[in-house]
Amino acid sequence: MSVTRETISEIARELFEAKRGVYTVPYVSPRLPERDLDSAYAISAEFAALRERELGVRRVGRKVGLTNALVQRRVGIDEPDYGIIHDDMVHASGARLPLSAYNRLLIEAEVAFVLKSDVTDASRASVEAAIDHVTPAFEVVDFRYAGSVGQIVDTIADNAGCSGVVLGEERHPYGEVDLTQVEMVITGGGKEITRGVGSNVLGDPVNAVVWLAETAIRTGEPLRAGEVLLSGSIGYIEPWPADVECVATVTGLGRVVATADSKG
Repeated sequence: MSVTRETISEIARELFEAKRGVYTVPYVSPRLPERDLDSAYAISAEFAALRERELGVRRVGRKVGLTNALVQRRVGIDEPDYGIIHDDMVHASGARLPLSAYNRLLIEAEVAFVLKSDVTDASRASVEAAIDHVTPAFEVVDFRYAGSVGQIVDTIADNAGCSGVVLGEERHPYGEVDLTQVEMVITGGGKEITRGVGSNVLGDPVNAVVWLAETAIRTGEPLRAGEVLLSGSIGYIEPWPADVECVATVTGLGRVVATADSKG
């Protein structure tokens, strides 16, 4: 089964309208060959392009997902994926996120990297040299599907589940903190939601950025100066509790705070 450009555009339009209208659609995997990642990424790219053309948003970063083996095992997927971050998806710490804007909001915390230069060589040394600073972040996770993440082509097509990012209160130069050893804890209303250590993310969160750099160069869209890059969940991805202040602390990097507002 080959996938036509018409099918890619049709599925992207369905996902775009579902995101804009805040409703769910059936999984896209039945319409794609098994593990057809190229078609799934083509759908994701068109989904992003529709947002840019019709909503006037611009790209400001990318996210890597499924970098934590614990999360991979939970959802039955064994490799990372990536999605696009637009400017309307970025929030400052302390944000109140209206639950009415999401189908089923999920919370995860990770290390965000911000680049000071383009990455045209995906060696670890070149990637590290391009990083300006790191900060804790929440990824705002929401899917256009009613169930779990489905197959990997489902999550890739749906922008890897990325519906936003909340950036932390502090910025730290890259290299100041050993990211393999950082400990992350998320609490909601004072109750622990999840925790983890930095090495859960491909052994070292920067490895997720190296993977993304390699993938971006291969697909002809290298990482650019100023981009915000999410490296993947340090702990589990969990339901976001409503109307309580959620705080993620990452040792040595500070914290990030956000609230899911049921009245918004």
